[in-house]
Amino acid sequence: MLPRCKTPSNVSRVDTRPSVVLADNHKQVLEIVTRLLASDFNVVGTAEDGRQALDLSLRLDPDVVVLDIRMPDLDGFQTLKELRRAGSRAKVVLLTMYESDAYVAAAINSGAKGYVLKNDIYSDLISAIDHALAGRLFVPSLTSLSGAASGHAVQFHANDRHFLDEASRFVGGILRSGELMVVIGNEETRTGIDGRLKERGIDPDTAVAQGQYIVMDAAKSLANFMRDGRPDANLLAGITAELDRVRISARGPQARLTLFGEMAPSLLREGNLEAAVELECLWDELTRDLPFFTMCSYADECFEVEGSRAVFQKVCAAHYAVSHSFTT
Repeated sequence: MLPRCKTPSNVSRVDTRPSVVLADNHKQVLEIVTRLLASDFNVVGTAEDGRQALDLSLRLDPDVVVLDIRMPDLDGFQTLKELRRAGSRAKVVLLTMYESDAYVAAAINSGAKGYVLKNDIYSDLISAIDHALAGRLFVPSLTSLSGAASGHAVQFHANDRHFLDEASRFVGGILRSGELMVVIGNEETRTGIDGRLKERGIDPDTAVAQGQYIVMDAAKSLANFMRDGRPDANLLAGITAELDRVRISARGPQARLTLFGEMAPSLLREGNLEAAVELECLWDELTRDLPFFTMCSYADECFEVEGSRAVFQKVCAAHYAVSHSFTT
């Protein structure tokens, strides 16, 4: 079970919990979500249509609005648009049955900070609200973010077949698009992705030979810039610059480089918690102005070591977007 990324607050006579308005056209869903959020959030209002949700939100000024997409009067997207037009400060999380990445992209482009599938309410909704309040995006899958121009995102997963299936879909989608893909992972991840790529009709060896697909071992890559147990900023800057040169040479100056990495998680497994956080922060700083999209991938077991709760908070803070990959 992952720790939560939240800012602690105390509930006294004045309720200091983040306030939430819920909107869904099914009363049962409203009841379920209200009960789920009751311990950590102050549900100040519920609505069964978009117009009511808009009116409640503008009147109550909540911290977060959770919207169903399919609602009468105004749907979730229309309600979100009206909230933004009215200058609402509320973070908006969409809660829906629609799984398509196109819907996720439309939600993000419309200003939503979270997108949660109703099948994953219990595993994802509280986390999505926490991340939204912290200013991060929360999305349901790796492929939800594959169209991002650049950025530094993180995925948390159970180290299982489901994770490898999703990772291979992410990598395969990038390769089919013709973009440059870099995977820096442990042997199990690399082998699992390559096998699934072949099942999907993608030959990873051909992609490697053509210079489109670069595969590296996480431990060997770490050795190139770790010194005395800490990442060397200058060495890491040199590696980042080399990857950028490879990007330009392979695909041109306007091309994007996508990287799927497990280096910081390897440090966590070794118990080197401070170095893992430092690496994430350095990478974020070094790639911020480059057309790099980085997806860092952590197994939930990485956060079972002593002291990992604080590290989890810091890892989240180093990324602009978060995704979970757990079977439900």
